Amino acid sequence: MPPEKITARFQTPLADQVIRCELCPRHCVIRPGSRGFCGHRANEDGVLIAAEYGRVAALGIDPIEKKPLYHFHPGAAILSAGANGCNLACKFCQNWHLSGGHARADFLAPASLAPRGAAGGSIGIAFTYNEPTIWFEYILDNARLLRERGLAVVLVTNGYLEPEPWDELCRWVDAMNIDVKGDDEFYRGLTGGRLAPVRRNVEAAHRAGVHVEVTNLLVTGANDRPEQLGELVEWLADLSPDIPLHLSRYFPQHEWTAPATPTDTMLAAWELARSRLPFVYVGNLSLPGSADTVCPACDRPVIKRLGYRVDRLALTRANTCAHCGARLPIVS
Repeated sequence: MPPEKITARFQTPLADQVIRCELCPRHCVIRPGSRGFCGHRANEDGVLIAAEYGRVAALGIDPIEKKPLYHFHPGAAILSAGANGCNLACKFCQNWHLSGGHARADFLAPASLAPRGAAGGSIGIAFTYNEPTIWFEYILDNARLLRERGLAVVLVTNGYLEPEPWDELCRWVDAMNIDVKGDDEFYRGLTGGRLAPVRRNVEAAHRAGVHVEVTNLLVTGANDRPEQLGELVEWLADLSPDIPLHLSRYFPQHEWTAPATPTDTMLAAWELARSRLPFVYVGNLSLPGSADTVCPACDRPVIKRLGYRVDRLALTRANTCAHCGARLPIVS
């Protein structure tokens, strides 16, 4: 049974029962009887309600590499849960049926979902598929239960949240893959958001000790110029060269009809990124060696990947290279 109405966090009442939501940088001003842009926050008689609390639209066990997380429990399985809705409006969205709110959703209380985090060999729960941070109250309630069971809490997120709720999430989340989509012009033109809050949150999660990996979807003709990727790589290398970067191939989806990212573009991007970062991976495209983890100290592979098959051929239980003994930035 769905719970009684859950009051949403981070709201400011205005005149005439109007409310400003302050969960994400959109700061939606919501009138009675209406919802914010994400579809999760509803104004009911002057009170902001977490209207999609516990309404699960997608649930299944995935390889952790599918998130993608390559340096967090390599080869593990994780239960993945998602809802409808998003706080960005990416014209190229690869999960538009969920972000647009088109999927059936059924209520699942945290007391029912969290224990499933250990089923089928899963190491915990990844909140993913749509944008999970708009599920803020539900994620926190699950995270507390997962921590009690020694299970992992993972977010696959666009990172578009205000600092206070983001920093609170960082105290409960073990690992994140954060999508850094492009430069600020790209964000404003193709997503309806801004780059600065995302960069701030990547930096904050890293400082808070969360395991962070970053994904950049290379959209043909939009964010695939070398200077755009170079700016991302330089910023990430300055923050920490230990953060893995996943370069993902785009395919036409939703409103964006440009052809799939050319293989040559992906190869050039991989080579450019590896000039500054030791851990760069290519997704949605089979490039020899581009999914393998190579020891930066001796330049020999320690993890081989073929699709979602993972071979820890030279990674010790202490997360060191079996060839040279160097410690690798991997959680397992």
